[in-house]
Amino acid sequence: MHKLLAIQLKKQCGEAWQQSLTPEIKALLELVDETYTQYDEEHRLIEHVLEMSSKELTEANRDIRKSHELLNSVTESINDIIFYKNLEFKYIGCNQHFEHLTGRSKEQIVGKDDFELFDTPYASLFREMDIKMLETMQARTNEEWVRYPDGTNALCLTTKSPLLDANGRHIGMVGVSRDITNEHHLKEEIKSQQLMLIQQSRLAAMGEMIANIAHQWRQPLNALGLIVQDIEEAYDFGEMNKGYISASSAKAMEQINYMSQTIEDFRNFFNPAKSKNFFPLDEVLDKTLNILASNLKKHSISCQSALGQEIFVYGSKNEFSQALFNLICNARDALVEKHIDAPQILIQSQATPTKIRIEISDNAGGIPQEVLPRIFEPYFTTKEDSKGTGLGLYMSKMIIEEHMQGSLSVHNSAQGACFTIELDRLEPTQKESGSEL
Repeated sequence: MHKLLAIQLKKQCGEAWQQSLTPEIKALLELVDETYTQYDEEHRLIEHVLEMSSKELTEANRDIRKSHELLNSVTESINDIIFYKNLEFKYIGCNQHFEHLTGRSKEQIVGKDDFELFDTPYASLFREMDIKMLETMQARTNEEWVRYPDGTNALCLTTKSPLLDANGRHIGMVGVSRDITNEHHLKEEIKSQQLMLIQQSRLAAMGEMIANIAHQWRQPLNALGLIVQDIEEAYDFGEMNKGYISASSAKAMEQINYMSQTIEDFRNFFNPAKSKNFFPLDEVLDKTLNILASNLKKHSISCQSALGQEIFVYGSKNEFSQALFNLICNARDALVEKHIDAPQILIQSQATPTKIRIEISDNAGGIPQEVLPRIFEPYFTTKEDSKGTGLGLYMSKMIIEEHMQGSLSVHNSAQGACFTIELDRLEPTQKESGSEL
């Protein structure tokens, strides 16, 4: 019988309470005892459940605390700036690097927005980037200039992403910023060095051009000298008449026009167009070969071009001409230095619906394998110090790959070196092709 029920009966009936019970009362007490027992079992069950729930809750809290400690340890160990904001653009967390950026502790940061932590120009930019990210709900990366409390400016590469809770609900954003100031300054330094290399290359090319002008002008100057001498002799012998003057004048003007066109070609060569346009490949190649014609002829070099169908190239026509000029001069120098019998330069092109391929090859025997990987490095040259700057091939590669988004490579064929230019093929409209040509 239930202990509590037995105590109550003993109080009411004395020590001999069990002997005084009738069968009917015993049956009733058994029913009551069953009810008490059920109540007691349910009570114990509830206590057990509460006890187990308390243990699980304690373990869950311990796991949550460990997770928070792990997350905090991870964010603090990362060298980047990390921060969290809610949908009202208020900060809800950050790491020590963000504290350093603001000059405030985490307790002073949480609950504030950018306009309370940064100067207005910076805060406005941050807010603009936040809004753009929230509009698309996609991770967004951009560069942001920031200012530290000591007045130091830094360029940060910042990525902001949506912040979701465990149920996938959008509750804010998380940002990670990396200081790329040193990389930025390095890029600027490299750009400055490239500009210096470009200037040096142009000066070297100008010396080459002046030499070519001298070669191309020598013959017309000799012709003009002969015309002047002939005029003087005609006067002495009384042969001067209208017909003679007209013929001599026509010959002189022909030579003068040739020299004038030479200067015009050279002037355009050193006047790179600021804008990009479509231009025909054969026209640029012809003008480049005209500039080098007398010099190639001097060294008995045969230069043949085998172009396919009419091909239009997109970019700066004069810069592309410089790249071709450098490659042809490189082939010429190799042929001259190696004293090749029957020296030859071959220029070929082919086009697919998507690509343009131009090959400039020679029969000078090729480039030594040990220097082939370095052939496009600035200031690297296999020529004597007085005969090469090591900038021509570097400049050609920079023009083709950086300015025209193509590629320039080299390999050795059975006869010699073969330089290959590959460009994307774009189809010009009638207006675009006509405006440049």
